[in-house]
Amino acid sequence: MDFRFTQDQQDLIDAAKSFFDGENTPERMRKMAAGEQVTNLWPQFAQLGLLGIMVPESAGGLAQQLVVMAGVAEAAGYAGVSEPYVEIAGITVPHAKEGELSGPIQRAVLSDLRPYIDALLAENGEALNSIDPLRNLVKAKDGNDKNVDSVNFHGAVLTAAQLIGLSQRMVDMSVDYAKDRHQFGKPIGSFQAVKHQLANVYTQIEFTRPIIHLAAIKGGAAVHNAKVAAIDTAMLAAETAIQVHGGMGYTYEVDLHLFMKRAWALCGEWGDRNYHMKRLEDYVLNGDAELGPGQSFA
Repeated sequence: MDFRFTQDQQDLIDAAKSFFDGENTPERMRKMAAGEQVTNLWPQFAQLGLLGIMVPESAGGLAQQLVVMAGVAEAAGYAGVSEPYVEIAGITVPHAKEGELSGPIQRAVLSDLRPYIDALLAENGEALNSIDPLRNLVKAKDGNDKNVDSVNFHGAVLTAAQLIGLSQRMVDMSVDYAKDRHQFGKPIGSFQAVKHQLANVYTQIEFTRPIIHLAAIKGGAAVHNAKVAAIDTAMLAAETAIQVHGGMGYTYEVDLHLFMKRAWALCGEWGDRNYHMKRLEDYVLNGDAELGPGQSFA
């Protein structure tokens, strides 16, 4: 299976990444956490066409598939985009009712795998606390969206994609720190113990990304596999980043915590590791799964 994007698709992902990285800086994230006023990015999301990535051309969108949205979601994860952009562009908008695409989306999709919604899509509701201080969540009303299976599919894939972006960001931050931090007269990045840890995470990221793209294209059991792989990668990236940064890696003064806390929060969204492992177990033991090397990427 060919996981490569077309040139137009890659250009779209690269443009989104450049915008996210340039606008949602750690300084902006810290201001948001402190409750300070920051630039509203939603008009720019709309102007750049980022809200209509999965909207049909007939409605003025780009008519791209979920796998392209996953590439954009990874870029948003890397930048730590604080707004619920991925949730709206990749989940809410594709599941909007007929006629809703002509104006601002006011309806949130509901699922038992995410029993809360972003305050942006709620007129009122009980505010919830999150380990990520930049997430503004409220308790959702009881009930599921009528397209709950599709909603959960999108949610799991796009959350996994964001986790890979966050993992890559934590690795890059650790590499930069390892170049600057000196011990025994040398950068700590020159020591094999540090090199090998970072190389292990990098390798796991590269192996996990195509699993996510396969899930976006194929669906089914591949979605559960992708979410489990992304969770494991993000946890390894966070643990390694803390070790490379030393004791200060867990402190508020270091930007690492902004991305680490986001990763921890997303690991439990749209099904945690236990949920997806149980679904994989049911698929293998109780279903009609055709297993073996000849079937893995069929």
